[in-house]
Amino acid sequence: MFFNEKGILDIDEMVSSNPSSKCIMEDGVITEEEIKAQSDRVIALLHEIEAKYTEEQLIEIKKLLVESSVLYTVYNFHSIQNLITL
Repeated sequence: MFFNEKGILDIDEMVSSNPSSKCIMEDGVITEEEIKAQSDRVIALLHEIEAKYTEEQLIEIKKLLVESSVLYTVYNFHSIQNLITL
């Protein structure tokens, strides 16, 4: 589910095959409206999850969301940092 046959988390493939991502990226321009719509989708999913799962499960999901966000942030910062040093 999360890992490919080589045991690698292939988040790029998951994102690129996601219908929301495809729709947003199809014209190569990301608008504020698209960002707002994606934000609304995420918020709606979080509300659904809050209603479905136990407090313990929600704590684990929150940890995953935070750690994933940290990874995303530091990866992007590292990429920008490498562009500056070129």
